[in-house]
Amino acid sequence: MLSRLILITSVVLFACISEVYGQIPDHVRWKKYAFFAEDYRIDSLRQEQLYFRISNHNFFKNNEYKNDFRIGQTLVGLWAEPRIEYYADDKTRISAGAHLLKYHGRDGYDRIIPTFSVEHRLNPHLQLTFGTIRGAANHGMLEPIYEFERQLIAKNENGFQFRVDYPWLQADLWLNWEQFIKKGDPFQEKFTAGANAYLSIHKEESLRFGIPIQLLFRHRGGQIDASNMPADTKSNQSIGMQLDWFPRQNNVINSISFEHNILLFNEVNPGGHLQITHGQGMYTLLDLESRFGWLQLGFWQGYDYYAPHGQALFLSTSEIDDARYTAERNMLTIKYQFDYRLTSFMNIAFRIEPYYHFYTNRMDHHWSLHLVLDKDFFLRDARDFRR
Repeated sequence: MLSRLILITSVVLFACISEVYGQIPDHVRWKKYAFFAEDYRIDSLRQEQLYFRISNHNFFKNNEYKNDFRIGQTLVGLWAEPRIEYYADDKTRISAGAHLLKYHGRDGYDRIIPTFSVEHRLNPHLQLTFGTIRGAANHGMLEPIYEFERQLIAKNENGFQFRVDYPWLQADLWLNWEQFIKKGDPFQEKFTAGANAYLSIHKEESLRFGIPIQLLFRHRGGQIDASNMPADTKSNQSIGMQLDWFPRQNNVINSISFEHNILLFNEVNPGGHLQITHGQGMYTLLDLESRFGWLQLGFWQGYDYYAPHGQALFLSTSEIDDARYTAERNMLTIKYQFDYRLTSFMNIAFRIEPYYHFYTNRMDHHWSLHLVLDKDFFLRDARDFRR
């Protein structure tokens, strides 16, 4: 209930101010995952036109983990989203299709889920989506709150989503309903509500400064189930500062960014069944974007920190052993990505991400290879049927 109230209040606030400022900016604020994010904007020139679109992400991700918190695993497979898109007018897009998840080396598909979404641009700065929303990497969350691997194996999300785009404010607010229940079901309802916002304080050609804010609520509960499980609502919050420098007339370095975030964890419904009910962390990041790729150095300090969708290496609890617990976690993170545009609709990327644990003086890492495709094909102009 708390997560719904916060989400609705935020949306109303943004909607009230949505007619004041300029046009949609052409930059992507969530630059950490810009390569994997979808362009959600509606092309007004496609009014009453019908398209077929195929979105596809092929991945090979080798998790070399040898620690007490997360099991190593190699993920090899793909997801594909074929769909029909109809632009009902210059502000509305209706899509219907399917999400298919396939792991190579296994017969059949691991997941086949129908998708349907209605997207409407309320004004030049606010867009609403109901049904299948643009999830995972599109949210652009910090890894201790929402891990990148969900882009590969849990991208499909359903509920509603608001996107806000101003030169001074970018925000993504969403609700992903993960488990619906009926009376007497032996399991609980589950949903995740989140918000990611960036407030621009100062912007000029070569220097930008802003405040990133992130919220995530994961709820399990319900009043009509027969599971006898206690309800719990876990919340993660983050607020920080971000400084971006864009060197002028530099053919090698595109940007250098410094970001410092303070993170909090809190259990809204604490009970005796929980090991951790509140905690905190700090995540400091230094990013370098250049013609040779994207490099990020990070330092994580966490104490009694937990996040239901966070990367397990950042947490104080273990996904391997429920009894395993380390209150204080200090870790150095390194991320490098090199991506290349193969065609106008297909890109390839290589990523490597080492994690150095100060409490054991050992290093884990994973590396991955990604081929991302997004292509649409014109089918018909609906106005032809009226001629």
